[in-house]
Amino acid sequence: MNKKMSTSLIMLLAAVFAMSPFAIDSYLPAIPAMAADLNIETSMVSVTVSIYVLGMAIGQLFGGPLSDRFGRRPIMVAGLLIFSVGSLLIASAESMEMLWSWRVIQSIGGGVAVVGVPATIRDNAEGKEAARLFSLVALIMMLAPSIAPTVGTIVLKTLGWPSIFIILSVVAVVVAVGAAVVMPKAEKVTKQKKSGGYISVIKERRALGYLLAQAFGYAVLMTFITNAPFAYIEHFEVTVELFSGLFIVNVVGIVIVNRANSLLLRVYEPAILLKAFLGMQLIGGVTLVGSMIIAPENLWFAVVGFVISIAANGGIMSNSSACFMRFFANSAGVASALLGAVQYGVGAAVSALAAMLSVDTLWPMILAMLVSTLIALTGAFVSSRSELESQQDARSTEIEHQAK
Repeated sequence: MNKKMSTSLIMLLAAVFAMSPFAIDSYLPAIPAMAADLNIETSMVSVTVSIYVLGMAIGQLFGGPLSDRFGRRPIMVAGLLIFSVGSLLIASAESMEMLWSWRVIQSIGGGVAVVGVPATIRDNAEGKEAARLFSLVALIMMLAPSIAPTVGTIVLKTLGWPSIFIILSVVAVVVAVGAAVVMPKAEKVTKQKKSGGYISVIKERRALGYLLAQAFGYAVLMTFITNAPFAYIEHFEVTVELFSGLFIVNVVGIVIVNRANSLLLRVYEPAILLKAFLGMQLIGGVTLVGSMIIAPENLWFAVVGFVISIAANGGIMSNSSACFMRFFANSAGVASALLGAVQYGVGAAVSALAAMLSVDTLWPMILAMLVSTLIALTGAFVSSRSELESQQDARSTEIEHQAK
């Protein structure tokens, strides 16, 4: 049964979800300055991006069961405060070891906090309404990376790189206070409502395909973000200004598809839309392959493929989340943790592999995106078919009982 979620609660969940994109992207312009101040290689600072993704996965794996046991609000607040402390410590880092250590603390806190977002949506909504809310929260999460580097650049030039992390720390405290006030009070845990843990989630075979759809759909997005500078600036030799413009086109595409998805949810079920948008992403992947075969040096041919592939995520992420989470009414925290951990783990692994292989050609990047889409689409179809078979079996059993 769907409950009414207040606007303040929805905005709070969006703010929590946006913390991590800001933590990842806001300091990117400051990496050279940080490396110079700490007297280390730039690549050693860049590693903190991967460290954050790994820490996020770990934090979610711990935070999920805790949120099922103690409630969404206290665990979310605790995660945000850990994130705040980690951010403050990063601002005072004086060595690579300290930077990496404090980054782990920050990222684990971010993971513990963010795991409560999908779980809270599942607690209050299901079906089309859940997909609509996931779509709204995902829109804000996807917009955050597009403005975070600009914010980071302004802070860097005016206040210096430590202030980026100090501001993140302060914002996390403000959001934590908001969570303490706005988040619903935790319901008392009963034996009937206790989570069955990760094993119970993994055993729900109808949901596993949706898990793959979420993870590998996200891998397409991560592969593009990680390798876009190489593709546009090095391979096609575009200017930095044009690169920024081309990147924004993808963000605009995501926003358009995200809003279209919200409108389509009034008519269609999330599972149907998920397969449709994965089909759209497949068209983008095939277009990219065609561009490499027919006109490998034609920038605009490739741009069309990239935009179609990335824009499709505006409908993939929210629908796959809604489809997966609806199976776990009594273990939403654990399910959300597994969903997030697998999503970030697969996204990081696929994008990193594509980046390592993309030395002189775009083929590794493009094939990684295409194969990821095919896996995601297969997962969506398998889960959809499994769910249909389960419904047919249930109807057959009901008819047999009525006949007796």
